[in-house]
Amino acid sequence: MKRNEFLDASDSEDGAENNSDDELTKGGARPAKRRKVEVHRDEAESESEGEASDEKHASTEQDASKDEKKKSLKVKPTTKLPDITRPMRKNLVVTDKAIKKSGVVFISRVPPFMKPAKMRSLLEPYGAINRMFLSPEDATSRKRRIRAGGNKKPLYTEGWVEFVRKKDAKAVCELLNAQIIGGKKRSYYHDDIWNLVYLKGFKWHHLTQQIAAENAERTSRMRAEISKATKENKEFVRNVERAKMLDGIHAKKKNKGGEARADEPAPERTRTFRQFSLVKKPADDDEQPEHVTRVLGKIF
Repeated sequence: MKRNEFLDASDSEDGAENNSDDELTKGGARPAKRRKVEVHRDEAESESEGEASDEKHASTEQDASKDEKKKSLKVKPTTKLPDITRPMRKNLVVTDKAIKKSGVVFISRVPPFMKPAKMRSLLEPYGAINRMFLSPEDATSRKRRIRAGGNKKPLYTEGWVEFVRKKDAKAVCELLNAQIIGGKKRSYYHDDIWNLVYLKGFKWHHLTQQIAAENAERTSRMRAEISKATKENKEFVRNVERAKMLDGIHAKKKNKGGEARADEPAPERTRTFRQFSLVKKPADDDEQPEHVTRVLGKIF
């Protein structure tokens, strides 16, 4: 049987095509592996680049936070805080003219547990205040009060307030004396009464002189008491040392055997007194001398 050449040619072409496809498939396996390795490398490089970028970003954030902290430390507040009393106040009454214009108000009773800052805030709306002094209670009375279960807050008994203008001091006394402090109804000092007296002709330096004199008197009294106590202590120590010395002497005598002599009573000394003879008065019946009788005979 004869073969058809054309059919054999088609079969051979199909086989060649199949062989070429197999070769392509076999040869294509190697490039796929290479692609996977390259993909992994690209991912690792992208991750390393991402980590480096994250580290750079974190370092930049840290630097920015440090710069902000430095700026916050350097920045100073431009506005003053409200409701804060400054500890240092300028003395407004310095010259002689200002001293003459100033006036002093005496507070005979300070409301209980009222602080100087509160007192200043209540009186400042009525006039400019220069200085203020509140005398605290005595230390012994404070200890007694606390021991009895009282409040430990500082308590002031009386005070002095210096106004810059004399008119303001007089007006404050006329307006507030014997009046309640007022304010909010639930405030602690609402029902307390003002006790204010204007001191005519009294200036602040008079108060300081009085306080200095009282302090000097107190110090002199304390010095006198201290000197008296030291003298008494020295005398007591001297007597104690002398008693110890005498006790030591007696102990030494006893140790040497002089105990019996010390215990024996001392011998009585016989005392002799020189006797003088008494002068006798002449008796009446005694014979008179011759010249006396002769004189008497001439008279009688």
